[in-house]
Amino acid sequence: MYFMADDLKFFHRSGRVGGLSAMMGTLIGIRPIIYMDANGRMTSCGKAKGRKKTLEALVDKVAELGDDVKNHRILVGHSDSLELAQQFAEMLKERIGECDIEFVEVNPTAGSHCGPNGIGVTFHATQR
Repeated sequence: MYFMADDLKFFHRSGRVGGLSAMMGTLIGIRPIIYMDANGRMTSCGKAKGRKKTLEALVDKVAELGDDVKNHRILVGHSDSLELAQQFAEMLKERIGECDIEFVEVNPTAGSHCGPNGIGVTFHATQR
C-alpha cells in the first residue's frame, strides 16, 4: 500500500517528524509518500510538493509497479476524504485506462498517521 499525508502535523504528533520540520514542510506544501510493507511497517519512499503532484506521484507508483492492474481490483483508501479519493481515481483512469476501483475508509490506526485527507492505494503489483 502506498499513501500520502496531506500535512505533517500528524507525523509530528506521532514523533516521526520534528516540530520545525513538520511546520516548514507543511508551510511549503511538502507531502510524504509512505509505503506500508507486508509486515505493517511504514517507511517513506518519496515526497512531493503540493497535493496534485503528490497524487500524480501515487499514480506513477501504480503505473510503474502495477502488474495487470486492469484485470484486478484497485482499492483507494481515504481518511474522511472521499472527494479527494475520487479525484485520484479519475487521474488513475486517465493514466492506465478503465479499471475496477473500490473506495474504502481506512481504519483509525492508519488514519491517525495521515490525518484527514489522507489517500492510499493498494493494487496488484510486480513485487510482494
